[in-house]
Amino acid sequence: MSNTSLDFREGIIRKRLDKINRTILVTSGKGGVGKSMVAATMAASMAKFDMKVGLLDADIYGPSSAFIFRVKDLPREDRHGLLPPVSNGVKVMSLDLFAAGKPFPISGKGARQIIKELLTITEWGDLDFLIVDTPPGTGDVLMTLIKILGDMSSSIVVTLPTVLSTSVVRRVIELLLSSQIPVLGVLENMSYMASSKTRPLQSSEGKSLAAEFGVKFLGELPIDYEASKTADAGDMQSLLKTEFAKALLTSSEKMKLFTT
Repeated sequence: MSNTSLDFREGIIRKRLDKINRTILVTSGKGGVGKSMVAATMAASMAKFDMKVGLLDADIYGPSSAFIFRVKDLPREDRHGLLPPVSNGVKVMSLDLFAAGKPFPISGKGARQIIKELLTITEWGDLDFLIVDTPPGTGDVLMTLIKILGDMSSSIVVTLPTVLSTSVVRRVIELLLSSQIPVLGVLENMSYMASSKTRPLQSSEGKSLAAEFGVKFLGELPIDYEASKTADAGDMQSLLKTEFAKALLTSSEKMKLFTT
């Protein structure tokens, strides 16, 4: 594919994103930290506050947004592009909607092309927020998103309260800051038990990580079995009533996300 065609696609993408007030990249250093759950719950919370929200599942190696929202419909085509299906007030676009649950091998170059195609063909319309669930780490997809969305995006970094998790996520923060992507803050997940307030991991590294880079510490999210249970059941409205969702709402208010 020629550089001309790549530039042409990026021009289309920017025109589409001109209708979006704010784009937020939800990032992490490694998998298994609950990043996708954070992105989905944040999007649903915003929609509940009558905001116009889209969720792009850019974690193409392990897309889960369509499952969390129990999206059944395929994107609908019109003359402007593909219209994302809506669930719980959130427009959801995910590669998983096209894969029908089947495995799909993706190379590094293929990953970059898939992200560009999703951004090119998706007609989000007017949005207050586009939440982007990125793959963990600093690979090709995040680099592509930074290149295309960089000057119109900010970011959130999700980590666990362990030294191992923060040592990996440090590289993500360094990449974001060196790429001039504002980091709204560090969010520490699985910090304590929702039921007992005890700390099974017996550490809390997120606050010191945030201080190291001079960014906000957005708070701690609990290990909440009720949140996991409602997410597994596809019951987003019940999920929004859990301690996990309430703690995330408090963190979102620290970022002033409910002031568009």
